[in-house]
Amino acid sequence: MKSIFKSKTAALSFITTVAGAVSFFIPEVGEWVSESSAIILALLGVVGFALRLATKEKVSLFPSE
Repeated sequence: MKSIFKSKTAALSFITTVAGAVSFFIPEVGEWVSESSAIILALLGVVGFALRLATKEKVSLFPSE
């Protein structure tokens, strides 16, 4: 099985989770997220699609040297 640290899907999910956590703890951000959910979902779809097109090889959160 592929390591979670080499997954672009996991990276996008992590970023989404951090954004959700920020909106939970900062009410102003949470309000903006609620008001802009359609835009946010569209952007996540575009970013996910772009990641798929842009990457030919594995993406790593912590590249080995």
